[in-house]
Amino acid sequence: APIDAYAVGTKVGTAADAPYLDMAYKLVEYDGRPVMKLSSAKVTAPGPKQVFRGPGFHDVVALAHEEPPGGTEPLLRTVMRAGLRTEPPDTPAAARERFGKDLAAPPEEARRIERPVPPVPAATTRLAVLTSLVRHRIGARK
Repeated sequence: APIDAYAVGTKVGTAADAPYLDMAYKLVEYDGRPVMKLSSAKVTAPGPKQVFRGPGFHDVVALAHEEPPGGTEPLLRTVMRAGLRTEPPDTPAAARERFGKDLAAPPEEARRIERPVPPVPAATTRLAVLTSLVRHRIGARK
């Protein structure tokens, strides 16, 4: 989505004791060209993406236009377009059922309270190649 505003710092606009949503927006494409962030501990992968889930909670991160790997289903979907919902909201019962399924889906070691081991997604070859090309392009400009 095009950006029409820029701000820095979560706690600048909120009181330190007030709740806030801890999230970040990472730019992956600019004017149709894939971009990425290279600063330490914040490296991103370029280009719009889709995540595909296979059996056993095996996730594959792919470029958005890639075909899904066999036996997987896409996880990301458009929920808003031009400021409007793309489908009606879930009922509370449907949301509760989906939450229960989502909570039970990860392997037991990922759901542990102490020392959880989150699953590590794989990247497609096309995403890995694009990441390497963009990293090289950025490095060549320095």
